[in-house]
Amino acid sequence: MHYEKVNEVVEVIAHFVEGAPRPLRFLWRGKAHRVEAVNGRWTSLEGRQKTFHYAVSAADIGQCELALDVERMAWRVASVAVE
Repeated sequence: MHYEKVNEVVEVIAHFVEGAPRPLRFLWRGKAHRVEAVNGRWTSLEGRQKTFHYAVSAADIGQCELALDVERMAWRVASVAVE
């Protein structure tokens, strides 16, 4: 399995726990997807731009990476798993 870069803006419903967001659902390409599991979480910095990354599983699309640009408060699907 490998990951294909997507980099598409999405709408996300997230739950914030102690200042850290946890994605619950996201709307991508006109369809709502429920996050079944968060398999990993990490943070990256590019200059002053902080991004939270989440490796998630959704039943209908499998594994993907959601990313939150903290400065813009904008979510995107960064990549999806492809077999």
